[in-house]
Amino acid sequence: MKLNTHESLRGNTSGAVFSARHSFMPNRLGYCGPEENQVLFDAAVENNPTRELIEALHQFRGAYPYQRFIANEAGLRDPLDYRVTEAYWIGNSLLENIPPDRFYQHLRERLESKFSRDHIKRFFDMRPYASFPHHALHVFNAFSSMGTVPDAFASGIGKDDKVGGLMDQCRISWGRIATVDGKDLMIEYEPVVRKEGRLLLGQPILKRILRQMDGRGFVDNTRPGDWVSFHWGFAASTLNESQVASLKKYTLRAMHIANTVPVPQ
Repeated sequence: MKLNTHESLRGNTSGAVFSARHSFMPNRLGYCGPEENQVLFDAAVENNPTRELIEALHQFRGAYPYQRFIANEAGLRDPLDYRVTEAYWIGNSLLENIPPDRFYQHLRERLESKFSRDHIKRFFDMRPYASFPHHALHVFNAFSSMGTVPDAFASGIGKDDKVGGLMDQCRISWGRIATVDGKDLMIEYEPVVRKEGRLLLGQPILKRILRQMDGRGFVDNTRPGDWVSFHWGFAASTLNESQVASLKKYTLRAMHIANTVPVPQ
């Protein structure tokens, strides 16, 4: 059966819902997107890509233009196709064949009106390697190369622990559930840390994250041993082993660019 727009599914989750689950918490904190947090939450919990959800996702000025670019490059008409949203938030094969100069031009058109040339020169100089429009690439290089952070964290610029902690919260993390404790999960994961101005993954640690608000969440059927993605301390989605590998791959590649180290072949 041919799927209609917004209905390309994996595991019975639409691309719009997948994007809502990963956008929900930073939107709740006021860092991105429109003031439609309840719309995002209800649609994500109910696995229902409503018209209101689609309209809200179109207003994310960071994520949605990247998704539109990925869809165009892949010959897909819907920026909220599951394959597209998975590529942006987690990573998949759609990111592998994007010509670097096409992505470079996309970034120039989006960023040169907002940032000085000095802020973006280093990132643009890396364009032979930075051809994958992934959330981690935006997070690590927006903060590292362009000097932009949410106002609440501006005092941490230049301090390794502050900047590393901010990036760890803002990127999409992956972790294995150790215990389920009511509305919380205890997960084991590798945090992003910053040492002497360079990003890396630290040793695995245990971290408590939220899985529910008001008794509802996006990963309610998980159990110890399962993998989940999380964003700003809230569990976003269950992950399979392939998705974990992809998310780690693109996270590490984005770190290499932020550290001005060419990506290994």
